[in-house]
Amino acid sequence: MKVSRRARLRSLAVLGALSILALGLGWSAGRRHETPEPVPPVVPVAAAGRTTRALMQEALSLYAAGQFPRACERFARAADEDPGSPARRQDVGRCFEGWGWQALREGRPDEALLLFRQGLGETPDAPSLLKALGLAAVHAGRPGEALAPLESAVTAEFDAEARLLLAHLYDQRDSPERALGHLRAVLEREPAHEAARRLLEKVEREHQAEADFQRIVTPRFVVKYRRAHGEETRRAVVAALDAAADRVARALAYAPSGRVTVVLYEQRQWEDVTRVHGWATGLFDGKIRLPLPSTLPPVAQLERLIVHEYAHAAIHHLARGRAPRWLHEGLAQALEGLSADPMLRVPGSLSLAGVEALVTDADPLRARAGYDIALWVVRDLLDRGGMEAMRELLSRLGAGDGLAEAAPRVYGLGMGEIEFQWRRVLGG
Repeated sequence: MKVSRRARLRSLAVLGALSILALGLGWSAGRRHETPEPVPPVVPVAAAGRTTRALMQEALSLYAAGQFPRACERFARAADEDPGSPARRQDVGRCFEGWGWQALREGRPDEALLLFRQGLGETPDAPSLLKALGLAAVHAGRPGEALAPLESAVTAEFDAEARLLLAHLYDQRDSPERALGHLRAVLEREPAHEAARRLLEKVEREHQAEADFQRIVTPRFVVKYRRAHGEETRRAVVAALDAAADRVARALAYAPSGRVTVVLYEQRQWEDVTRVHGWATGLFDGKIRLPLPSTLPPVAQLERLIVHEYAHAAIHHLARGRAPRWLHEGLAQALEGLSADPMLRVPGSLSLAGVEALVTDADPLRARAGYDIALWVVRDLLDRGGMEAMRELLSRLGAGDGLAEAAPRVYGLGMGEIEFQWRRVLGG
């Protein structure tokens, strides 16, 4: 019955509504404790014990075979046969936990949420189920619902990975003090935890740089800025953000569940905080970060920059963080309104892995080449199926499909064939 919950939390934690499958059970664990049942016939204790043992043996065999619906039904019947046994109730909870992890691994986070909640109905304080519920909420695109169960889980027992996930969530929600508290708790117990140390340094760096920032809260955004960014700049940024949100919503049907945080930096602060390549003009890492001079750039340039970064936010959330970088950069440019170069030629053998490397290259010329190819590739995909197909592609990636699985379902061709066609056109 034991499952490697810690290993699963490590492997699954990383941010469209998905279909919720029916639980397939003709009973409810909650109803067992709410609805009066007819008085059962008197059964000798020895016979009842044999029934419970038989149910448990059958349940364990079904669980080991991955037949979770039938296994959970048997565990529940065994718990009904022995209502005074906490162990039997724990068995039911663990069965739903295993079933929920299967659903989560297969890209069905909404179903996993239901299953983990069913398990918590049996064992409300189980840390493993609380952590699982929080993680499923993140994968379902509802990170706000993850906080309470994860906080309860780490209060019950120390778990470095759950605290690290909480730190990421609080960082994205612009709650640096809470993020720092969890990170320091991890490092106090595990001083060599490299991921926690890196995130701690990042959050501390941002917190220090943004200590005297002001903020504007609108229905869709939280905008943080220094006083050096004058009123005219702030109004222009907010207007451009609203226009970007409208444009991306029309194209991708994206409606964030909460406000998006946008941070405006002066150039030196931007370099100190983000530490990205020198050619970068914006960043989305859960927040939109923009380097803006005190003098407002041309309106068209500002609008393109903001559309590009807001597009990254939409792509990230729609694909649950699983979109490759070339798709991010190509689609963000397309949403800006840029057209691909019809004369583009690519020497050598074009591959998406090669484009992925180019768009993250430190060399500005190589990166520019990668961006141009990414735009051409995404424009070709849009020519094949339009934004509707692109939305489906992002949704399938978010559901756990890889490109190799998603492409034939969306475009009717495998990625190998599509890449071959690109190479023929681009001269590779």
